[in-house]
Amino acid sequence: MRRGDLHALALAAIALGGVESAVLVGAPRRSSLSGLLLSLSLVAAWSYIGSGLVARMRRPENPTGLLMMLIGVTFLAGLLDDAQASALHTLGAWMRPLHWVVFVYLLLAFPTGRLQGPLTRAIVIATFADLAILSHAPLVIGKDGLGGALEDASWAIGAVIFLAASAVLIQRWSAGTKAWRRTVGLVLWPGALTLAALSYFNASSYLSRSIGLVPQWAFRIAFIGMPFAFLAVLFRLRLARASVAELVVELDETRATGALRDALARALGDPSLAVAYWLPDEQRYVDFDGRPVQLPGAGESLTTTVVERDGRRIAALIHDSALGEDPELVRAVSAAAALALDNERLQAELRAHVDELKASRARIVNAADLERRRIQRNLHDGTQQRLTSIAMAIALAESKLSSEPEAARASLRQAKEVLAAALTELRDLSQGIHPGFLTERGLGPALQDLAYTAPMPVSVAAGLNGRMPDQVEAAAYYVVAEGLANVAKHAHASTADVTVVRQGGRLIVRVRDDGIGGADPNCGTGIRGLTDRVQALGGRLRFESSAGHGTEIRATIPCA
Repeated sequence: MRRGDLHALALAAIALGGVESAVLVGAPRRSSLSGLLLSLSLVAAWSYIGSGLVARMRRPENPTGLLMMLIGVTFLAGLLDDAQASALHTLGAWMRPLHWVVFVYLLLAFPTGRLQGPLTRAIVIATFADLAILSHAPLVIGKDGLGGALEDASWAIGAVIFLAASAVLIQRWSAGTKAWRRTVGLVLWPGALTLAALSYFNASSYLSRSIGLVPQWAFRIAFIGMPFAFLAVLFRLRLARASVAELVVELDETRATGALRDALARALGDPSLAVAYWLPDEQRYVDFDGRPVQLPGAGESLTTTVVERDGRRIAALIHDSALGEDPELVRAVSAAAALALDNERLQAELRAHVDELKASRARIVNAADLERRRIQRNLHDGTQQRLTSIAMAIALAESKLSSEPEAARASLRQAKEVLAAALTELRDLSQGIHPGFLTERGLGPALQDLAYTAPMPVSVAAGLNGRMPDQVEAAAYYVVAEGLANVAKHAHASTADVTVVRQGGRLIVRVRDDGIGGADPNCGTGIRGLTDRVQALGGRLRFESSAGHGTEIRATIPCA
């Protein structure tokens, strides 16, 4: 709805109120509606329409404004029930209960303007069935007999419905977070009291005596005051934007650790606010100290607002979901703090890298110790025992050389075979420490050799243009070796491809397969060991494995 249409609706509401005033004041009426009550009724109707107009202009995507205007229009039309003219009286009688249907809908849907949960929908449906259908039965079949019984039933059902809606509002407020209560409390509490009073008013039809003027006037004043409660919430949110200016001033003075988060929390009025900083290379969030941060999921009481600067994601604000009702404030605070957040992001990234470096060094030391023990055990249990048996065979052959030459030849043949086996073990052991083929031929041929021995078809594209430092070639070789080993063990892939490109002083290594995906890099030590090896050279390793879309390992290693 365009702004011009809203203005036209407001003028039409004022005109309708003026016409009704002329009809009800200048002609006989069916009831003793006083001029004061008529004036208050007009004020109430215009208040709902005016407040709804303001809400609609400020938040056009939120249905709350339209609902408030609809309450005012139906309330105005319902006043015609007191007109003497039959047609106007009939129209007013049919319209009179409808504003309560919209009123209940509005309160249960506040602040989003949309009902949430089966209970609120059931209450609104029951309200519509009672007030829009059952309460109109006397207009169709008369108030005698069945019509009167249905009217009494409508009053009783209405009392129960209004009391249930009031209880829902109180329960919702008590279950909400502090920020959410602060946002909606000015509406939910008066709304709950109004519905409770309305329930009592309906139930009073069964009392033997009148409820008196005081409860009636309290109920009328509460209903009339509701539009101003809505406006108070709107203007409170508007005034909260003044905190953005205070934030800008405070950011110039913010130096202490954690002061930025505290300043943002004050500006947004959310003490639970947390800041997560984006690390683009690792594609993850960390806190100020560099520790990993998991963003809240859908349906939680917290939500996330991503902060960008110059089109780059730099951080995420984790805040109370109630702030989603004022996205302009969150965006303004995010924009004002973008530079400071970007600076803190760099500090957080540095801390994360320092922590990762410490952990990586510890793992490398442990891995080196384990590897030394493995080599020592292999040499002791395998090669050393074979060499010992060779020495014994040679000594035995030497003792039999003159007396039993045939036995001596057999011992020497046995020693030769054992020596060949020992040489093979030493060759395999040295190949595991560092591939000799890589040293002799270079990275490209070594990768082709890995692809040749793989159990599935592997294509290799290597654009290297010469040799690189040994450490870089070794790291790239082991990235491919571990990647292909994982493909063979877990991926259930039909093919894999290896791409190695030297670009801008960096070596980019990629291993990708067409397997089942869904792999977890935290299971096992292979990927973690590769990460440590690559990071030790100042590089980065990324691991992506979406279920059903294969797995990709991508390493970027400086090689200038």
